[in-house]
Amino acid sequence: MELPLVLSNLSSLQQRILTALVALPICVSGVYYGYPYFDILAGFILFAMMREWSNMVLEQAYHPIGYLLGALMLSLIYTDVSYKKYIQYSLILLAGSFPLHMMMKKRLFDYFIFIIGTLYISWSVYILIQLVHEGLTRFFIWILVIIWASDTGAYFTGRFIGGPKLAPLISPNKTWSGFFGGCVIATFIGVLAGPYLQEFYKTPLSMAIVACILSLVSHMGDLLESWLKRYYNVKDTGTLLPGHGGVLDRLDSLLLVSFAAGLLLIIGY
Repeated sequence: MELPLVLSNLSSLQQRILTALVALPICVSGVYYGYPYFDILAGFILFAMMREWSNMVLEQAYHPIGYLLGALMLSLIYTDVSYKKYIQYSLILLAGSFPLHMMMKKRLFDYFIFIIGTLYISWSVYILIQLVHEGLTRFFIWILVIIWASDTGAYFTGRFIGGPKLAPLISPNKTWSGFFGGCVIATFIGVLAGPYLQEFYKTPLSMAIVACILSLVSHMGDLLESWLKRYYNVKDTGTLLPGHGGVLDRLDSLLLVSFAAGLLLIIGY
C-alpha cells in the first residue's frame, strides 16, 4: 500500500502524532549533536520555508530572491562576509529584484510582504544556528520544550474545554481556554525542565516568567501566520508534514520565539 494512501486513512490527530514521532527525533538529534548536523538540517528547513513563503505570497515556489537572501544570511556564518557587506549585498539584490517583480505584474504590496517575511525567516534561522554554535544547545532545547508544551497544551485544552474563540476572524479553531491552558502548561513544564536544560535563569520564578513570555510569543507567532494564510486564502503553507501542513505551519511559533529568546539574552533577562 502506498504511503500517501496510508496517511489519508489516518485522522488528523493520528497524522500529527505519526509526523511528530518521525520528525522530533531528527530535530532533537540535530540540535543535540550540533555542527554540522544541525546546520544541514537548518539549511534544509530554511529553503523549505522560503519555498512555501514564496508560493503563498507570490504564487511562485521558486522566486530567486528568497533563496538568494537566505543564502546570503548563511554566508554571515560560514564566510568572512561582514554585517556591513550583508546589508550592501541585500540592498543590491532587492534593487535588482524589484524590476523583475514589476515584470511579473504582481502587486507591490505583496512584494514588500514577501521581502519582510523572507528577512524575518532567514534571520530567525540565523539566530537558531548561532545559539547552537555558541554552545547554547541545552537552552535551545529548553525553548523547544516550552513551545511544544504550549502547542500541545493549547491543542488538548481547547479540544476538551472549548469555550469562547480567541480570534475567530483569524483562527476559528483557537479558544481562550486553549490559550491559557497552553501558557499554564508551558510555564509548568518550563520550570520543571529549566534546571536541567539551561543555566541563565536560576530561580523557579524567573524560569516561570520567561517560559510564560515565550509561550505568549509562541501564540503570537501562530496567530501571525494564521492571519497571513487567511489573507492569502490558503489552508496550509505546504504538505511536507502530514497532519501539520508545511514547515512554516509547524515552525511559525519558533520563528518569533527565537527573536524573543535572543532579545531576553541581549537585555540580560
